[in-house]
Amino acid sequence: MAELFGLRISEGAIANALRRANRPLDRAEAAIVERLRGAAVIGCDETGARLTTADLGTRMGWEWVLVSDRAVLHRIRLSRGRGVITEVLGEHRPRCWVSDRWGAQQGHADAHQVCLAHVLRDVQYAIDAGEAGFAPALRRLLCWAIAVGRRRPSLRDSTLVQYRAKAERRLDRLLAMPAVTGAGADLLRQTKRWRGQFFIFITARDVPPTNNASERALRPSVIFRKVTNGFRSLWGADVHALIRSVIGTGRLNDLSAYQAISRALAGQPIFAT
Repeated sequence: MAELFGLRISEGAIANALRRANRPLDRAEAAIVERLRGAAVIGCDETGARLTTADLGTRMGWEWVLVSDRAVLHRIRLSRGRGVITEVLGEHRPRCWVSDRWGAQQGHADAHQVCLAHVLRDVQYAIDAGEAGFAPALRRLLCWAIAVGRRRPSLRDSTLVQYRAKAERRLDRLLAMPAVTGAGADLLRQTKRWRGQFFIFITARDVPPTNNASERALRPSVIFRKVTNGFRSLWGADVHALIRSVIGTGRLNDLSAYQAISRALAGQPIFAT
């Protein structure tokens, strides 16, 4: 502020300004929650958020993010449990949930698309551990399915149904292959458990094959944590989550960070009409 505008401002003044911003940002968050409670497809992820306060000392909290086609919501809580999602969604049950395989992410929608990027990381680990048969074949299948997903706009519904059936048949054959390493055996066991949630995206055009959107939404907060070493107050963590929600939602609605924050502080909508 001093270099750009010649304005010398103390840390206390910045903290007071952020406190005053709470009320209009709370209204913006309420609008974001309302949009999420009407969304058919929601992606979700979480990352660590270090909290240091006089009452709690230093402990690890969790920053959650929920992403739909037009809304992004961040919440920082001390729990990594499923209650955080229930708190946001209330009685709403989306058609499809997109996430990793963490237990708290299960059971929130009619269908669950497993993030194939996470699966591919496990596949690569098995390959690096010496699994030369099952793991490379599974990687080829998953990459092929993701490529089909990219082509969905140009394909008919009947063609997508055929592709999904083909993916399931290929996976059936792969699951009959023996694993030759411990890592391969673990991968085979996990694949058998989660296979019903691999290929939902092929026939559901609005469902992505990975949870990349949620991971991108969390990336600035991960950088923030590494640079600052975390939050010094619970209210500061809440303000951070509110601002990230406004910026992320604004981006999905063709607004810059400045435009989204300015509209939220002025009580104006941040959603495209």
